Amino acid sequence: MSTATLEMVMLNNIKTYCFQRSLTLFIKVSLLTTISLLASACNSLTSAAHSEPPTLAAPSVALVLGGGGTKGFAHVGVIKALEKNGIKPSLVVGTSAGSIIGSIYASGYTPARLEQLALTTTDSELMDFTLSNQGFVAGNKLKNFINTHVRQQSIEDLPIAFAAVVAEKHSLKKAVLTTGDTGLAVQASSSVPNIFIAPRIPAKVGKKYIDGGVVSLVPVDSARDLGADIVIAVDVTAPSIKNTSANSYKINLSQLRSLSSFWGLLENSIIVNASASANGLSNNRSTQMRLERDRADIVIIPDVGHLSSLDSSQRQTLISAGERAANEQIPAIKRLINAKTSSKYTKLQ
Repeated sequence: MSTATLEMVMLNNIKTYCFQRSLTLFIKVSLLTTISLLASACNSLTSAAHSEPPTLAAPSVALVLGGGGTKGFAHVGVIKALEKNGIKPSLVVGTSAGSIIGSIYASGYTPARLEQLALTTTDSELMDFTLSNQGFVAGNKLKNFINTHVRQQSIEDLPIAFAAVVAEKHSLKKAVLTTGDTGLAVQASSSVPNIFIAPRIPAKVGKKYIDGGVVSLVPVDSARDLGADIVIAVDVTAPSIKNTSANSYKINLSQLRSLSSFWGLLENSIIVNASASANGLSNNRSTQMRLERDRADIVIIPDVGHLSSLDSSQRQTLISAGERAANEQIPAIKRLINAKTSSKYTKLQ
């Protein structure tokens, strides 16, 4: 075989070998790519099949704190029990005494700090007597007390959403305050007619507003209107109004000491409503307010009917009564929260 022929044969062998190697490499790369794609697809399907359900925000829970003068200290016990069991409302709505407790709680106070404040605050820190044909308590001390303890935060800036319920003085139309001066809103919500001078909102130029208990003692509907999924209402007046005759609401000489008790004065809003209802003067309004309370998902009624409405020395007893009443409802509240959460997830599927 000639040298030229031998070189040609060797060249052809080299070409054949290179082609075979290239083909083998191509096949291997193709197989690896295919396997990789298949593995990726399988992993995606597996992840989708075994992924956790989406995390849902818990249903919004509103805590509605009704009016009730001295008996409003029971609200502090309710808050203690709820937080101890991991239940923290996303909205607090208060009327009168409920707005006082509720605003400070919404500002970030822990139950322990709130209880300490409730037990140590004196009536003189809240009352400023004045001579006026509109009332004999100015209300400025209450406004300043609230603003001090909420650290001058406006309602819309409070860590927990808050609303104070008031009534327009002349029309008795309900208003729900969710923005503005927190202390002023609480002052208005607690301004018992003919006792406290009704403040104007906005200050000095707006309409005059009075105690929200005149139109909405336990403001459940207001909480619904603000978007609450679950409403927990606290009524501290039901036992006393139910079990006490109209005559016992009359202020007599032995009760004149209430004139020096801030919380006793707040009680007069409840006294007026109860007496009028018993005499048939506002039975429809009383019925409407009771029906509103009953529209709550959970109603907590502390056993405070046997306690004096005018004796603020019983604050610890009132707080304990609120805590006991709330503890009885904890299982029902947790079931309701779980049910609402499950219902939301079902709708997403």
